Amino acid sequence: EEKKKYVLKVQEAYDKSTDFALVFSKACVNKLDEIELTPGKPVKVMLFPKAVNVVDAFRIVGSPAAFEYKYDGFRVMINKENNGKIKVFTRRLEEVTMQFPEIVDYVKSHIKGKSFIIDAEAVGFDSRTKEYTDFQHISRRIKRKYGIMEMKKNLPIELVVFDIIYYNGESLIDESFENRRKLIEEIVHKEKFKIILALQIVTDDVKKVEEFYSKALEDNQEGLMGKNLSA
Repeated sequence: EEKKKYVLKVQEAYDKSTDFALVFSKACVNKLDEIELTPGKPVKVMLFPKAVNVVDAFRIVGSPAAFEYKYDGFRVMINKENNGKIKVFTRRLEEVTMQFPEIVDYVKSHIKGKSFIIDAEAVGFDSRTKEYTDFQHISRRIKRKYGIMEMKKNLPIELVVFDIIYYNGESLIDESFENRRKLIEEIVHKEKFKIILALQIVTDDVKKVEEFYSKALEDNQEGLMGKNLSA
């Protein structure tokens, strides 16, 4: 139990900083608690367990719970520093700010705040039909270094915001998901095919979730994410 406690502390410190040298130096002097989230640095994101069905999802996350579309795109962590600089990282901690200039533009014009770390999904859509496309359709943009503006035109994305873990100098990791959702509702100015919030329902009704799940599939998304309101 003692070993598990320290392993967890080291893991949490690394998740916040993604800097082994920093974690090692702070651990040597028993100051891991000094490591905090810092906009501009990539954050190791949490991956969710899979539920067998809706009843199992409620078992995992509690009831009532929030259910959101699981979008068929790729996850991005958007960092805005105090100096106004915006960086975009993938869940593998790769910086892709250059490859997605429209994300920077959308964040500048549609999200209020001096500094923040926002969790979102970049979802591709057909510029002509406006129908959502799958991840493979836009994945070519991630490694792209040339012809970026042409790719932006031919393979557009919509930014779907679903969480925030840092805002204006304060970590929100210990804040409830319910309150974090309220915050993004306040600070994000939504505009279809540019930046929106993840579609969400809050319920304890299995049937309503199953209907919402069917709607997500009809909209060419992967399914649903179940979230504990107080986590």
